[in-house]
Amino acid sequence: MPAEARAPRGRSTLSIAIVEDDDRDRERLRTMLRQYETDSGVTIRLTEFEDGAAIIEGYQPLFDVIFLDIQMGGIDGMRAAEAIREVDASVILIFVTKTAQYAVGGYAVQALSYLLKPVSMFAVAGELDRSIAQLGRAEQTSILVGPRSSPRRVDVNDIVSIESRRHQIRLHTVDELLTFNATLQEFDDLLSPRGFSRSHSSFLVNLKHVVSIDGDECVMTTGDRVRISRSRKKLLLEELANHIGARLV
Repeated sequence: MPAEARAPRGRSTLSIAIVEDDDRDRERLRTMLRQYETDSGVTIRLTEFEDGAAIIEGYQPLFDVIFLDIQMGGIDGMRAAEAIREVDASVILIFVTKTAQYAVGGYAVQALSYLLKPVSMFAVAGELDRSIAQLGRAEQTSILVGPRSSPRRVDVNDIVSIESRRHQIRLHTVDELLTFNATLQEFDDLLSPRGFSRSHSSFLVNLKHVVSIDGDECVMTTGDRVRISRSRKKLLLEELANHIGARLV
């Protein structure tokens, strides 16, 4: 299952999570987010969690922004952030805290900033404006792959090649192999505009990782060799030349 990582970066939609164990603080933040939605015209898909354990259980990297209370019983915001960062390097984390000293640890999990309680509408709107700006600047470089029940985020630049074998996809990255059910055509449609080429009916290669062409094989940066079919070799060579800015003579 290949899929775009999040909503399009035109920023007509934001997927936001609130992680807060205090009912009143959670309601206050929810109200402000809905007010921002009204004022800005941005549609907010809002999900709420009552503690850190709730968000990290079965966490999937589908949020744009997470507001995290630091001081919570059980799994606090900092520990939840560490668990989230293990599987999601892109989501924007904004800590909410009663005391500034607790926000110092945010550097370790690349938090965008922190808000002091009681949060104000001015502060929330400012952080959302900053988040939207950051999301707009960030290139969409990752996709979700794997079973729909447990997708993984993979950086497109780390994908070396994708192979279709016996109705399964074997996705080779620079340091691991992922196997799951999908079709190669899905990946071809998604990744061809991003510098990938169909070298064979069963293979898709990332032109960035092609070191050389040796006969009927692509030699990849990992040392792997990927087959090239006779019918696709000319187009592959043209696409590789265009990718590196060279000219075939």
